[in-house]
Amino acid sequence: MKVIIAGGGTGGHLFPAVAVGEAMMRERPQTEVLFVGTTAGLEARWMPHSGLRYELFQVHGIRGHNLVERLRAVGEFVAALRRARGLLGAFGADLVVGAGGYASAPMAMAAIMARIPLVLMEENTRPGLSNRMLWRFATKVCVGFEEAVLSFNSLKVVVSGNPVRFNIEPSPLQLHDPLQILVLGGSTGAHRLNEGVINALRNLRESVIKVTLVHQTGEADVGLVKGGYAALGCQAHVVPFIDDMATALARADLLVARAGAMTVSEVALAGRPAVFVPYPFHRDRQQELNARVLERRGAAVIVADDERLGENLAATLRELIHDPERLVRMAALARTAAKPEAARTIAQLCFELGARERAVA
Repeated sequence: MKVIIAGGGTGGHLFPAVAVGEAMMRERPQTEVLFVGTTAGLEARWMPHSGLRYELFQVHGIRGHNLVERLRAVGEFVAALRRARGLLGAFGADLVVGAGGYASAPMAMAAIMARIPLVLMEENTRPGLSNRMLWRFATKVCVGFEEAVLSFNSLKVVVSGNPVRFNIEPSPLQLHDPLQILVLGGSTGAHRLNEGVINALRNLRESVIKVTLVHQTGEADVGLVKGGYAALGCQAHVVPFIDDMATALARADLLVARAGAMTVSEVALAGRPAVFVPYPFHRDRQQELNARVLERRGAAVIVADDERLGENLAATLRELIHDPERLVRMAALARTAAKPEAARTIAQLCFELGARERAVA
């Protein structure tokens, strides 16, 4: 079976795509998988070292740019669609998986035009623009959260969970002394969150000695964050990107993080309490709605990213640091939302659709 999996831009689309492809190749080693991403995404840096087969399109988003940039994006999309149609024939794809991101749409549209089975993955609770436009033409839609089901025809939906590239054996949270906090701004970092955490620790004062931190900053803010912690006398390990997320999560007692779909899913899989600071500028409040999946279970607290972020985050952290029993309860509740077999579930669905298509042919 030959499968094209398109998705990327950020880790939230790239790594679920890779997780599904790797699951397919593990389950059936004869499966051929071609990954498609963009030249401007994280995949352009990550894929060359992965050993995986891939192609990159030059394509950007349309929404939220000026007229010249939008016209350029339309031109890039047309060129990417043309190239996507060529890839289908050259590779001989039996099925296409759209994992979200700018490369997903042209590849999905090419599959629709060629009448090749299409599986869409929707990681967020509120679907992105591409999936809102294309789901009616898809064979199946795999969603990361049950809250997303109502956005689609339920007959097409599979609540698979979000595919993660690792698994963590569930175990009760054993708190460290001092408490270990993991700060994640997403695969590319988050400047406002980075500054907010430094300001929060400045407000915590005496409680700072009760914590150590691992902080993924993104490339741009490494120096800023290191300097901030040094000035406060905090014990902190600061890195631009964490490759071994499974180990980082397993060692953490508490997370402070943005609320991308994959971060929320990884927190659930690891069974860790979290303070989510959703990205505030999404029109559709996408990250806030993701965070509420765990907040409603009592597994997370949401702090708004506004002008009082440092002060409010400090108050929340002080409350949690001094209530270890609550942290342990939150961890157990987070695990109840986990779907550790997500990648395998989607892989098996793809195999079934491929077999059905061959039987009809």
